[in-house]
Amino acid sequence: MKKVSLLLLIIFSVFLSGCVNSSKEPKDMLSRIKFRNKIVIGIKKDSKPFGFTKNGELAGFDVDVAKNIAKRLLGDDNLTEFVDVTADSRISDLNSGKVDIIIATMSINAKRADIIDFTSPYFIAGQALMIPEDSKLNSIENLNTRKVGIILGSTGEKTIRLLAPNAMVIGKRNYEDVFKLLKENKVDAILADDTILYGFIMDNKGYKILPARYTREFYAIALRQGEENKELKEELNKIINHMQQSGKLNRIKEKWIPNLQKTE
Repeated sequence: MKKVSLLLLIIFSVFLSGCVNSSKEPKDMLSRIKFRNKIVIGIKKDSKPFGFTKNGELAGFDVDVAKNIAKRLLGDDNLTEFVDVTADSRISDLNSGKVDIIIATMSINAKRADIIDFTSPYFIAGQALMIPEDSKLNSIENLNTRKVGIILGSTGEKTIRLLAPNAMVIGKRNYEDVFKLLKENKVDAILADDTILYGFIMDNKGYKILPARYTREFYAIALRQGEENKELKEELNKIINHMQQSGKLNRIKEKWIPNLQKTE
């Protein structure tokens, strides 16, 4: 009888301990981030100058935005955990709980807004074409019956289907692989956000970006939908607004994208 009572006591203690521990974990995301004293951010590492590896460290426009958010939320820009995401995986990584938020050159559109939430924009980009300097292409319409490289999961495919419906589209999961297609003459052009293409122009001679911009891409921070993320979204919007009003976003832009017009 004593053994049974002791066993029941142990089971009850474990159950009670589990309840206490689970009750400590806040339900809303903002409180949870502050409770654990760390924010987990999905970021792309193949998107220079927004997210890339420099001297073994993660760097870029989005990285600086992320660190500023950590400093404002937690008082220290080092209280971040960066998780590598791709254009194809970032929504599932977010909704599965792998990351708290996404800061990864992610533009707002209606299809995405059905399944995730967005903050106010922190940057405006535009889709453009990058081609070899000796190419005779001068517009997106010229790509009909030609090959164009895009990133899977990006908005580039929709743009090319609309403006050059007879183009042969080849999709890759990251920008390095798409640029490799262009270098190996397997595609005639790359369609992507101008800011990303600028990163390749910085590091590679013999390529140019055509002047036309086919979209306006509003980059924003993505977070999960639901009441538990309401306070986090409000706080992130306040931080973005402060960064805009204080000139911080402009200083980050000048640091990583000093003069995009030179590439056109």
